[in-house]
Amino acid sequence: MKFKIEKYILKKAEELSFITIKHDSEFKVEGYNIPSEGLQVPIKNEVLVKGIKEKTAQDNINAMSIVDAMIYIIGIDSQFRYNEEYKKFLNAFKNKVNLDLNAYMGYMSKKYFDIGEYTDSLIYLKALITINNDDINGLYHYAIVCQEMAKKYQKDNDDKAMNDFLLEALNKLEMVIDLDPEFALGYYHLGYHYYNQGQYVKSKVIWEEALKLGLDEDTTSEIQENIGKMDFKVQYEEGYNLVFQGRNEEGLEKLLPLEEDNSDWWNLLFMIGLAYKNMNEIETAKKYFEKILVIKPHQVDTMVELGLCEASTFNMEKAIEYFETAAKIKEDPEILCNLGMAYLNNGDLDDAIYYIERAYELDPQDEITIACLRELDMYR
Repeated sequence: MKFKIEKYILKKAEELSFITIKHDSEFKVEGYNIPSEGLQVPIKNEVLVKGIKEKTAQDNINAMSIVDAMIYIIGIDSQFRYNEEYKKFLNAFKNKVNLDLNAYMGYMSKKYFDIGEYTDSLIYLKALITINNDDINGLYHYAIVCQEMAKKYQKDNDDKAMNDFLLEALNKLEMVIDLDPEFALGYYHLGYHYYNQGQYVKSKVIWEEALKLGLDEDTTSEIQENIGKMDFKVQYEEGYNLVFQGRNEEGLEKLLPLEEDNSDWWNLLFMIGLAYKNMNEIETAKKYFEKILVIKPHQVDTMVELGLCEASTFNMEKAIEYFETAAKIKEDPEILCNLGMAYLNNGDLDDAIYYIERAYELDPQDEITIACLRELDMYR
C-alpha cells in the first residue's frame, strides 16, 4: 500500500532506539525463530528512559514493549528493512498470548486521538492497514485522522502538507467504499472531498448514495442542505464540461441562466466567454472576458483569451498588449509563444524570435513551442 503522507511522519523514528537480540538469546517467542545473524528490534526511548530511572530496564524491555515498538516503526516507515521480519514476530506473538493486534492498534490510536496527539494516532492506524490492508474500519479511521492532520497544517499555513493529507484521506475513503459499497459514512466524507475539489456533480452523486444507505437524522439533514445549496454549482460544472466537449450551445443553456444571480463569479463568466469564442462570436466573448478583468484585473488566463480574440480579428497591436501584460505576470511558454506569434504576424521578426526562443529555454519539450519554432524558421 502506498502512503502519500509518509514523509511527514518519518522523523518520529527518532523516538526509537534499537537493540540486538542474538540468535541464541534466552528471549524466545514460540513459533518464531530469531535469524542466525540476530534481530535488530526497536524500543521506544521513553521505555528505555523509564527503565533507567527506575533501575528496572530489564523489566521494562519485555516482549510487549518490543511488540509495541515494532508496530510503531511499521506505522512510521512502510519500507523499513525489518518490517517483514517484524510481521512474522508479531504473528507468532499474538498466537502465543492470544492478543488481538487489530484491537490493540485501534485502542492505541484512539488513546492518542482523544488527547489530540494525531500523529501518534495516525501511526498506529497506518501500521494496522499496512499489516491488514483490507481492514475497512482501520482504513476509515485512518482517513479521518488524515483529515484532522490536514486541519492542523491548514492552521500552520502549510498548503502542500494540507493537500497531501487530504488526498491521502480521499484515497483511503475510496478504498473503503470499494471494499464495502454500503459503508454510508465513507460516502458522507467523500462527498466533502469531491466538493472541495470542485467536482460538484460527483459530490452530489456520492451524497445521494449516502442518503440511500441511511445515516442519522442530523447527518441526513446536513447532506440534504448541502445538496440544495450546491445545485447551481452542479449546473455550472455540467455546463463547463459541455463547453470542453465542444458542445458550446448546450453548455450555454446551462451557464447563462446562472449569470443573473452570479454576475461577479469570474469562473462562470470565463466559461461563458470561452463558449462564445469557440462559436466565433468574438465580440460577445470579449465582453465577458472584459467583465472579468474589472473583477480580477490580474487574471492571466482571461488576458490570454482576450489576446487570442484580438488576434483572431487581426488586431495584432491589441493582442500583443494583452499577451505582454500576461507574460509580465506569468512567464509561461504558452503565453510567450502567443506573444511571439503575434509579433511575427505583425511583421516584427526580432521580437518574435526573442519570445519564442525564450519559451524554448523554459521548456524545450513543449509541443506548442516546438511547432512555433518550426514556423519561425520559415521566416529567418
